[in-house]
Amino acid sequence: MDSAHILAALRPVLGDERAAKLDRVAASRLSGLVVVLEHLSDPHNGGAAVRSCEAVGVLEMRVVGGPLKLSERVTQGCEKWLDLARDPDIDSCAASLKARGFRIYATVPGAKTPLEAIDPMAPAAFLVGNEHDGLTARARELADCEITLPLYGFSQSVNLSVATALTVYTHARRRREALGRSGDLEGAELDRLRARYYQRDIRGADAIVARFVPPEGAG
Repeated sequence: MDSAHILAALRPVLGDERAAKLDRVAASRLSGLVVVLEHLSDPHNGGAAVRSCEAVGVLEMRVVGGPLKLSERVTQGCEKWLDLARDPDIDSCAASLKARGFRIYATVPGAKTPLEAIDPMAPAAFLVGNEHDGLTARARELADCEITLPLYGFSQSVNLSVATALTVYTHARRRREALGRSGDLEGAELDRLRARYYQRDIRGADAIVARFVPPEGAG
């Protein structure tokens, strides 16, 4: 089913106010910013990372190795607005991202390159390691560059959820400034995301769309 049909079928059900909010959020998503969590071990930290990414406007997150562990008490259901994917290992994850034109950045405390030095216009995937061991040696090897969050206190590292939040907030702000708009999706890509959001927001959306007959002369 094409996006135009889905949007036309579901917008009257949503109402103007709700549809406008979904449209605004979709238009503010950043598809050129991906977060990869490697070997996530703490459901609360994982949930907090997901919630931060959704709030900032990230569209896609990936989890490498093991099951996707999220605390529902933390996420409050926000994960339904993200494209969440699981990769069995870091090699397959990196290969997929590089094939799509992403540069891969390993977040490593003390790295020589600060986060704000990278090109905000280039599609960027940020690798974040777990709370105990950080990123694996293989993840660091596959990265195009190691970056760090400059810290100015005695504490020179932060946990997974905080590192994720600081990284995505900083890079998203710089990317939006470089783009000159709130999101990086346009045209058919943006309409497809709007249609997905309409469907996720309405219980029984598929049945409504299947029954919908466009007004004569529409389109």
